[in-house]
Amino acid sequence: MFFKKKKYEKVSIDIYQKIVNISRNKIFYTKYNVPDTIDGRFDMLVLITIIVVHRLSKIKNEGTELSQKIFDIVFKDLDYSLRELGAGDVSVANNMKKFISSYMGRQKVYVKSFKSEDEKFLALAFKNNIFRNKDQNKKLILLLSKNIFMINKQLHLIEDKKMLNGDFDFSISLL
Repeated sequence: MFFKKKKYEKVSIDIYQKIVNISRNKIFYTKYNVPDTIDGRFDMLVLITIIVVHRLSKIKNEGTELSQKIFDIVFKDLDYSLRELGAGDVSVANNMKKFISSYMGRQKVYVKSFKSEDEKFLALAFKNNIFRNKDQNKKLILLLSKNIFMINKQLHLIEDKKMLNGDFDFSISLL
């Protein structure tokens, strides 16, 4: 019992790596002008994580368990990254609270847009969160929103078992 490998340990790490890889896809930062900054990369990591967790949430029990493991890995890695940058315990704790709060707020808004199938609402959320209300090309933001909807729909077409095994890939045919 003590030596039993925890369920979903490896697959959660594999899925997290997929999330990181897609969130760092250069097309987000070049074609869609997502700021290639710490904040911009955080926003893309959060966005892609939310899409995956939202899909897994449709799989009762096991999907919830795997989602939690992925969430834990995301924030454990953020904690580690802050420490690598030289942040101390108090600073890390304060930043982690902000990160988690940001994640939860974005999750609420993004999932609401997915459920209501409202690309314009998601685009507005991107303007507020990813672009920090700076002047951006509205057509590009809407195009990004449409593409994120496509990715979300792609994941919902994948069988539950494949999702739980991490046997899926993101097809980024960004418009």
